[in-house]
Amino acid sequence: MGAWPRVNPMLRLIITADDCGLSEGINQSIHDLHGRGYLTAASVMTNFPAHRHALELLRDCPGLDLGIHLALTDGHPVTAFDDHHPHLLNEDFSFRSNLSLYVRSHFFSAGAVDWIRRELDAQMRRFTDVGLRPQHISSHHHFHAIPLLRRIVHELAERYEVEWVRAHNFRASLSPRNPFQRAQRKSPQSAFAMPDYMTAIQSHVTRPVDEFCARIAGMDGTVEIVAHPSPARDPDFPVDMHYGPRQRYIETQYLISAVDQLRAMGIAT
Repeated sequence: MGAWPRVNPMLRLIITADDCGLSEGINQSIHDLHGRGYLTAASVMTNFPAHRHALELLRDCPGLDLGIHLALTDGHPVTAFDDHHPHLLNEDFSFRSNLSLYVRSHFFSAGAVDWIRRELDAQMRRFTDVGLRPQHISSHHHFHAIPLLRRIVHELAERYEVEWVRAHNFRASLSPRNPFQRAQRKSPQSAFAMPDYMTAIQSHVTRPVDEFCARIAGMDGTVEIVAHPSPARDPDFPVDMHYGPRQRYIETQYLISAVDQLRAMGIAT
């Protein structure tokens, strides 16, 4: 292997575990990875039963940036149903798919938007009701890329005084298939910060780790690396989730290799 690429001195990394709270196995995997220095943040889905285990397990982890992973596309809502649920929910009252949300968001009624606002606030309160304040907000399947829903997420960020919100612009993604890359634009009026770029391990696992690390090393600003950690076998994993433990375990191993290499390059994690 040749010399390491030059590292931009302005680079700062946030390494986030998404889908915390999906199962106790995932929670434990995230706890262990943070203890070994492979994660700096975790986003908890409070609309799954294992969120209580996650908050109890992770609340006292030193240096872990603990935030919320708001959900509208997996699991069940935490608020009562009303006449607007056909916009958002299946017949069994589970959330519709992310594709459905993106398509239907163009036609939401005022009542549906109000229900979403109340639902997301209730998910936030499940976090604060145990005496914790979320340090950041992210959204499951990146639904806050939708302008209507982004406004609600940013309202919640202001109300709950979170420190940062995940970049929403797809152009800020360091995906191998993004030819239009640019940093996330920030509003000077916002009290919260946003990382300049974000990248999901999921989109890189079929490509060499060296290539991924070289891409990260050349960035200028704050880059959020997003992973979905899991043990290889997880008997408590929700059966209706499409992205299962095996794929998540592959991500976990890729993340470990990447962080080890980033450290060898002199990049602090």
